[in-house]
Amino acid sequence: MLDSGRRDYAMDERRSEPRIDVKAPVVMTPLATVTTRLSGHVVNVSGRGLKVRVDAGLKGKPASGEVYRVQTGDDLMLCEVRNWQGEGEGGAIGFQILHWGDLGELSRVIKTLKASCPG
Repeated sequence: MLDSGRRDYAMDERRSEPRIDVKAPVVMTPLATVTTRLSGHVVNVSGRGLKVRVDAGLKGKPASGEVYRVQTGDDLMLCEVRNWQGEGEGGAIGFQILHWGDLGELSRVIKTLKASCPG
């Protein structure tokens, strides 16, 4: 189940799109090793990227540029690793969304935010 909240953004926000705090279960599959499945939860999302928390199961650091299949609920995305903040076998992966194939609840949250923002 998706638990979303809306952030209040300061005027000095440098991102081109605001991030929406969410908590949604996610399964990630690195395309280089499609037999590997990683579980975690989405921490925040925008129209162009997402941050995923992985608590365990990572063997090594995800390399920048690696491509993953990312699925949460009905949302299915093809994402590229942009950054990694590691803590042992867990950590946070910052993804850039390359393609959003199946649109689900995360996509609807993004569209609702965009519709409610002036400009």
